[in-house]
Amino acid sequence: MGRKKFEEEEIEANLLTVMNIMLLLIPALLLAMEIARMAAIAVSPPKFAATADDNKEDEKKEKPLNLKVFIMEDGYRVSASGQQAGAEAGKSADSNSPTIALAKPGTSLEDFDRYDYTLLQAEARKYKDLFPHENVVTISAENSIPMQVLINTMDAMRGNDCKLIGAMTLNEEVPPECMFWQAIVEAGAG
Repeated sequence: MGRKKFEEEEIEANLLTVMNIMLLLIPALLLAMEIARMAAIAVSPPKFAATADDNKEDEKKEKPLNLKVFIMEDGYRVSASGQQAGAEAGKSADSNSPTIALAKPGTSLEDFDRYDYTLLQAEARKYKDLFPHENVVTISAENSIPMQVLINTMDAMRGNDCKLIGAMTLNEEVPPECMFWQAIVEAGAG
């Protein structure tokens, strides 16, 4: 009764195929990094409370704008200095109704073009003309609003022609076409 002895054979690893794949993969990834553009959106956290010293300084300055945009399923509600847009002309604006209606009413929430970004940008331009040194806007949205609508709203408030690269990296002045480029995103507060 002879048992066969199990002999361990040394297996040689063939790395040639792996090296060929890496040789092709590295230039492809480098090319993809060159083509893909990175974009950044300046977003600040909300401020919670002001100290007594801050309140004294605010009294010396002109009254801040406190521009707020609330994204609802049926449009935008824009308010400044605690007063809803449209209410200043003696009209009684319902606090639950939008000040800027939908551009395409009756469409689904997934249709990002249902909101009137052009009219929102025109409203932002009016406020920027009245308060040229303001650049902060507080944006909040209902829970059902898609993230892309929030991004498009920030773009509209900043301005379509706004290019901040020189101001952020080279310490140049912010271009005049940039309106409210410093967005503070709040969680669902109306």
